[in-house]
Amino acid sequence: YDARQDERQAGSSAPAGRFAVATLNLKKGMRVAGMRHDIRPVIAGGATVIGFQERLFSRPALRASLPKSWTLLMPKGPTGIDDNPIAFDKDVWELKKTWAPLLTGTTWRRYSGRIAHDQYGVVAVLRHRTSGHTIRAISFHLPNHLHNRHTGGPNYGNRRGVEAMWRMAARIRSIEQDTPDAHQFVAMCDCNVTENRDTGDHLVKGRITKPLRLETNYSADDHRRGSGIDYVMAERHSDFRIHSFRSYRHLVTDHPGIVATFTRRR
Repeated sequence: YDARQDERQAGSSAPAGRFAVATLNLKKGMRVAGMRHDIRPVIAGGATVIGFQERLFSRPALRASLPKSWTLLMPKGPTGIDDNPIAFDKDVWELKKTWAPLLTGTTWRRYSGRIAHDQYGVVAVLRHRTSGHTIRAISFHLPNHLHNRHTGGPNYGNRRGVEAMWRMAARIRSIEQDTPDAHQFVAMCDCNVTENRDTGDHLVKGRITKPLRLETNYSADDHRRGSGIDYVMAERHSDFRIHSFRSYRHLVTDHPGIVATFTRRR
């Protein structure tokens, strides 16, 4: 693993008129070698900001998996804050502020009957060192078993999970609406909803992307199998718009890495 090579590649892919943001759900229990294997192609694909999910209790291992020029954001606090960290390249971005908002305090573990920890997202306000463009990025993870793929709407067999998702979506909308006009809102998530089959107004499309007018990797699966649940979302009203998406699938984890490339509007 040549971290310096990845740093050079990431830095060279982030001129003033372009940057890339990624989302990557790393399977629980992965060791450093596996995480390095998965992070490397995402960074080589140009990503200088990555939102991770499912990283509970793995702060030292995840830090060891990143190149030296990268910083890992896991604000200190209650259990669960380290689930959805954000990492970024310090050579490309300057950190202005970070915090971990509580998205919902109610469990949705319907099978085990155990009480899950509260669900937090991690927010980072980052200023691009070359262009001066500032983003407010949030990484989060929605409950599973949310989606009835036959109807395209909520799975009311998991009513508590659906209601938890609604509360989380309301909090995400609030964070976006509180974003200053000069900043661009960017979200990275394992949304647990197949977006190209999300046909109603009660899940991700109706509660997050549509009301906030966010562009995202809709139908990211080239074969349109309906398997994509990992998204990069971004506010359209900005000097920078998403130009392209790329999906990295030959990974140790069971999720693809999604890299969204932003370019300055002409």
